[in-house]
Amino acid sequence: MPEDANPGPSQTRPAAADAGHVPMTEEMDSAKWTLPPIVPILIALVAVGAVIAVVAFTNRQTPTATGNISKVLSSDQESNVLVAVHLNFRNEQDKQLWIREITSEVEAADGKKYTDSAAPGVDLDRYLQGAPELAEGRLDPLKAEMKIPSHATQAGMVIFAYPVAKKVFDGRKSFTVRVNFYDHSPMVLKQ
Repeated sequence: MPEDANPGPSQTRPAAADAGHVPMTEEMDSAKWTLPPIVPILIALVAVGAVIAVVAFTNRQTPTATGNISKVLSSDQESNVLVAVHLNFRNEQDKQLWIREITSEVEAADGKKYTDSAAPGVDLDRYLQGAPELAEGRLDPLKAEMKIPSHATQAGMVIFAYPVAKKVFDGRKSFTVRVNFYDHSPMVLKQ
């Protein structure tokens, strides 16, 4: 057998280039050919932004209830202060609301914060007998588990106690009452 009959590796013929084997230099030679046009990308971003804005606007959270603190009365009790708060609010929902709890926070002039949960509604008469100055303009108590009908207005009274003197409470920086509802966002009232 002659040596030329079986070509070795150095004698192989180069294969013809086909479309599936494009040299890298032709594919990556310029950024102009690899980046997509900017105008369609900008149009797509504006369209996506418009869709997100419409979805956010239509699904925004509506307030559960709106209201205010109409009166705050305080009474000095040895080293504590009892506070009677009159609240007015309206159920803005199409469903009834159930009060889960009512809490408050006082920020004193020195920056210290004190929190308390409302006294049970059944104890309101006992507190008002012990501190008659809190009975001014007396309202029915707001209680845990109280039902507020849809689109109804409710007024009521709650009592809190803080371990500060009346003078410290009267010189407070802020006073916040938070009415927590079952299955709905809370209503926060500030004074």
